[in-house]
Amino acid sequence: MRVLVLYVDRDGDLKSQGIETPVLGRDDVLRLGIRYILQNPDDSDANAIFAAVKIHDRLASEYGVENVNVAVVSGSPDPAVADVVVLRELEQVLASFEADAIYFVSDGPSDEAALPAIQSKRPVISVQRVVVKQARGVEETVTLFKYYLNKAVREPEYRRYTVGVPALLVFMALLGAFFNLEVVKGAINAVFLFVAFFATLYGFGIYDFLRDVLRRFEITFIITLVSLFVIVIYLVSIVLHVSWIPDYAALLAAALPYVSYLAEAYITTGKIRYGGVIAGVATVSFFYFLLPVLVKPPRDIVETFIAVALFTASTFVAVVVVYMVRALSRR
Repeated sequence: MRVLVLYVDRDGDLKSQGIETPVLGRDDVLRLGIRYILQNPDDSDANAIFAAVKIHDRLASEYGVENVNVAVVSGSPDPAVADVVVLRELEQVLASFEADAIYFVSDGPSDEAALPAIQSKRPVISVQRVVVKQARGVEETVTLFKYYLNKAVREPEYRRYTVGVPALLVFMALLGAFFNLEVVKGAINAVFLFVAFFATLYGFGIYDFLRDVLRRFEITFIITLVSLFVIVIYLVSIVLHVSWIPDYAALLAAALPYVSYLAEAYITTGKIRYGGVIAGVATVSFFYFLLPVLVKPPRDIVETFIAVALFTASTFVAVVVVYMVRALSRR
């Protein structure tokens, strides 16, 4: 296979410096790169030219010097005719070196816009973008931002989140402000509060930990996130001495993840997770017996001891029952 390593200066920067193109051959391209970098030491085009020479040398050692060549073509500052000029110069190069494929080299997205035109002449087997490490171009950053913004806004699978959800929240907020609906305002605040809570879990790695632990149990993972949110709000309400969430709701939130885990695990594997049973009973007992005493001033120390005893007893009973059930099931 004969390969042409091609550097494309689509916007015609080389011609603006008085350099005639196309240039074909390793030595001529290398001299072109030296001349250009002496005139423009801060321009990325020179780095891309030298990168093309380096790629040529690497491919020549693999395919043979006679099967690999390197060339530089230049377009025009006018985008309307830039690709036409590039194609005309490429045809001159191919007339001298008949290549089967092209290894495309560029210094940014603007030059890569010539790819469809290049592919109309020869197949492009690889694209190498050369970015100067000391200072990434503003052009590349702006192009990437425009690309992902356009993708997020136009594609249906993304725009429902980037456009639909924010628009719905703004609509509800304006609706609540217009009609003075406290319920609407409260719902929006709850949504934002949950998003902030989820972002906190994600930022501190708790989300990744739960995902790894519950990787096979997707429903349990979602229920666990919601339950954690309810429990955190419940604890905050206790500290602030307000009644945002009733006690039974917090107790239900503490029990649901374990119930979901046991049910999903049994459906998936056909086995009962006895450790989950013990952990679930201990958690529910903590919220039912011990937490009210810890967060509220007890009448006397006897009440605290009774709560601790009930918590310990319920957990111990769960351990004993699980041990007996496991022993009977193994017979």
